[in-house]
Amino acid sequence: MTADKKKLLLITGAAGFSGHHMVMEAVRAGYRVRATDVSSRYYSALFDALDVEFIASDLTKREGLDELVKDVHGVIHVAGIHDYSTPDRIIFAINVGGVENICSATADAGVKRFVHWSSVAVYGYDWHDKTPVSEDAPKLTPPLNNYNISKWEGEKIARKYHTERGLPLVVLRPAAIYGTRSEYGLANVYKQAYQDRNKKKMLMAGDGSSLEAFLHVRDMCRASLFALENEAMIGEAYNVADDTRMTTEDFFRFVCKHIAGGEKEFLKIPLWVLKPVAMVSQLVARITGGKSLLERATLDYLNCDKCWDNTKLKNAGFTFEYPTMEKGMTETLEWYQVNRWL
Repeated sequence: MTADKKKLLLITGAAGFSGHHMVMEAVRAGYRVRATDVSSRYYSALFDALDVEFIASDLTKREGLDELVKDVHGVIHVAGIHDYSTPDRIIFAINVGGVENICSATADAGVKRFVHWSSVAVYGYDWHDKTPVSEDAPKLTPPLNNYNISKWEGEKIARKYHTERGLPLVVLRPAAIYGTRSEYGLANVYKQAYQDRNKKKMLMAGDGSSLEAFLHVRDMCRASLFALENEAMIGEAYNVADDTRMTTEDFFRFVCKHIAGGEKEFLKIPLWVLKPVAMVSQLVARITGGKSLLERATLDYLNCDKCWDNTKLKNAGFTFEYPTMEKGMTETLEWYQVNRWL
């Protein structure tokens, strides 16, 4: 896709894993980009090289956001906290309050498009029949933890601005995103495989039978730009997940093959054993101000099937560059090893 270079996009959360990839993809597509985050972290040189305008902002405060969205054609709202160890007050301030503030500023400015990054977490994860979950499926359970709840509450706020103020909204619900320079989520599996590469057995939480879902970060960014230019998608929500159907154990085997150099045996620890350990670890982390080595929310996530129906997005005309994870994950793991990120 080649965009009109006169179109200026605002990308929030631009200094995060997904956000900086979104910036690169938008520039590659020909847009002018205004990037924002609380700081540029270590991406300032990248933004300069891409001729991206970076403006530091705090989305938890409404003040100053009018200037941020000035002259913007569209907003891709990536910003959010995805870290189960983050205190609830911070998660909700950003994932809920931040959505309210950026939607308010965007609606006031009359911006033509708003693409909101939500999460498949809004479905609740309690789907053990391994049937792909569609966008209109009933939620059998509430979201499992406060991160998931915050994403659902944030999505509802964005929808409120669509129905009450005409915000031209498209909601995207990504599966687990992977790619280069990720520091959390699936990256923790890569690091564990590297740390255990010389051990006979690799630790695995649970029995490894749950289904996993994947999404290459570039496909999420491409889907965002596709939604930005597709008027028929306004007012709708879309799952963004590839077609991989792989168990947790098979995923671990795949990672070990590429990082540890071959097959591994697994020491499977029942989740009921690990949950009290996680609770103690999180309590110690709160007291000491450190980061918990094990999170209860992660264990809940591992205990559920992740199987998302992407038919609606495909029917809208989107095609995946990485329709299954094997090629993209292999490239990602090679990057981590070559660049010593493990």
